[in-house]
Amino acid sequence: MIYLFRIISDENPVFFRDLVADGSDTFLEFHHTLQKDLGYDPTQLASFFITNQQWEKQQEITLIDMMQEPGISTFTMDQETLGEHLHELNQRMIYVFDFFSDRVFFIELIEKTDQTSPRETPFIGHAKGDPPPQLALDQLLNEDADDDLFDPDEDQEDLRLDDLDPNMLEEGMPEDY
Repeated sequence: MIYLFRIISDENPVFFRDLVADGSDTFLEFHHTLQKDLGYDPTQLASFFITNQQWEKQQEITLIDMMQEPGISTFTMDQETLGEHLHELNQRMIYVFDFFSDRVFFIELIEKTDQTSPRETPFIGHAKGDPPPQLALDQLLNEDADDDLFDPDEDQEDLRLDDLDPNMLEEGMPEDY
């Protein structure tokens, strides 16, 4: 099963990435593909959260096992495949890329097909805009940063794809999909 994900940021309204992945790809492969495309350091802590349609976190998939409370299931990116957790079109995830400032990308499964990809997955199929800096510290050190793009006090989990510019979501499909 091939999945097409749309990845957006509430920090830059013109930024998005479309990532093509196979259901057998791991969350770690997704993580590394995204980190490489964005020029981020993949060793920084990160987590995926499977969410409901209101972006409320339901299941965490971590980069490393942080040994949470006994009796709580811990999933790690290297052990979990996308197909094990994503079953429905429009299913949503949050990807925490700046763990200490709780900065995130919003991810939605926008298409899936039984076809196979002619390319090795996962890969970035379409990209637009510059990503936000990986760490909030990076933005504080950048004197040219736009102060309006990131508000650490803003509740970032309230963002919905429906709230964004509809033209951004109609940019087209990846050429190799």
